[in-house]
Amino acid sequence: MDQAQASGDKRIGGIKHRDRSIALLLVGFVLLFPPVAGLSLIDATVFGIPFPVLYIFIVWAVLIAGATLLARPLLESDNATTPTDYLKPDS
Repeated sequence: MDQAQASGDKRIGGIKHRDRSIALLLVGFVLLFPPVAGLSLIDATVFGIPFPVLYIFIVWAVLIAGATLLARPLLESDNATTPTDYLKPDS
């Protein structure tokens, strides 16, 4: 595999992870949007915790877990230069 093909594969992987992070954002937005979150407004408790509160915290925890799983691949696929690269003299 040559250098160009390897960088192309890395770029495609980065696009996939970026798309997944956007999908995670949209899913979180929909699940926390008042009409959808309002569906959890039932008068029930789970282990003494009101169901609407439990729903919000479960959605919140799933979003954090998803962001954690996506953070490393996004960081690895990022081809941006670091700020220290700007300090190096041109040769």
